[in-house]
Amino acid sequence: MPAGMQCWDETGKLIVDIGDYNCRFIGVVNVSCPANISEVTVSYAGITANGSFGVVIATNSGAGISSISEYAVRTYDGGIRVIGIFPSNRAATLAINLYGFL
Repeated sequence: MPAGMQCWDETGKLIVDIGDYNCRFIGVVNVSCPANISEVTVSYAGITANGSFGVVIATNSGAGISSISEYAVRTYDGGIRVIGIFPSNRAATLAINLYGFL
């Protein structure tokens, strides 16, 4: 049975639609992000810019739980970039699931 993901913005406009793609789980990586970061780069064999994506599934910081919405993940050929969306984010360890399109 095919599966996917769709997301809409607050106006109802479809902004993400991967319902036509089947994905496979590649792995999980834990990334330590220092406070006030703008970007952390992590190498991971098998990841590609056009054929992979990452999802932050959990965060943990010394000051308590951070929100997963404070970070974004971009893939590149050979790794991932974790981007701190807010300039004053706390130090945290992120659990990131990595997926590849079939």
